[in-house]
Order: sequence, then structure tokens, then C-alpha cells
Amino acid sequence: MTRVALDSNILIYAELEPESAKGKRAAELILRAAKDGVIPVQVFGEYLRFIQRRVPAMFEEAVKQVSVYQAAFLTPSTTGAVIASASEMARDHGLQFWDCVVCVAALDVGAKVLLTEDMQDGRLLNGLRLLNPFAPANDEAIEAVLAD
Repeated sequence: MTRVALDSNILIYAELEPESAKGKRAAELILRAAKDGVIPVQVFGEYLRFIQRRVPAMFEEAVKQVSVYQAAFLTPSTTGAVIASASEMARDHGLQFWDCVVCVAALDVGAKVLLTEDMQDGRLLNGLRLLNPFAPANDEAIEAVLAD
């Protein structure tokens, strides 16, 4: 299996909309990627902030869920080196800085694909392919990377 990283929107859909089509798809992706997958620490921060702001009553449960994810996934930290590389990536590619932090942290542990709804679908950044897992056109590509 190609090493796959997950963005915060995957966690958010899985946890907040488990019965929706996106929630079910997100949960499936989490289960399939857990074997060798990546969730950068920055993603946990984004996920927790979203929960804290939108559904504060779920915050404590979300904190516990992060511990579960940390046990199942590689969770690269946001280090000084990640910040420096993300700064360069943001400058060179005109992307949001925090998105670049996620990308660089994922790349640093060997991820080749980042599943994200929020970034430029199909773009290749320093060897990391961005794929929107909710776009039906990407189903075949995602199946291929998760089936390796």
C-alpha cells in the first residue's frame, strides 16, 4: 500500500456526520489507511479546533478520539524543520501555510498521497499527490493507492 496521509476534513466527516455519504466514505478511508497511514499532528489541531468551535459538547470525546488515531497512525510533529520547509512550499506554490505544514509533515514520513477535500485536487507537491476522496473521478486512483 502506498503511504497515505489524511487531512482534518476526513476526521471531521467521520466523527460528526457518520451517517452521511461523506461520513461513511471518511470512516472507510480511515480504516483502510490505518495500516500504514499518516495523520500529521497539525491535522489533530485543526480537527480539535473545529470541534471546539462548532460542537463544544463533543470536545472531550474528540480529544479521546485523537488518542485512538495516534495509536493507529504515524503522527509526525510540526517541528522547526517542518515550519521552514512549509514556509518555502507556501511561498513557492502560493498555498496556505498551514496546509503546507500538513503536506511537509506527511512527506517527511514517506506519504505519497494526501486525501483532502480542501486543497487543489490532483496537484503534485514535491512528490505528494493531493486527492479529493469525495470526488467520484478519484475513486479508481484512491482504490489503487489503498490496495497496493
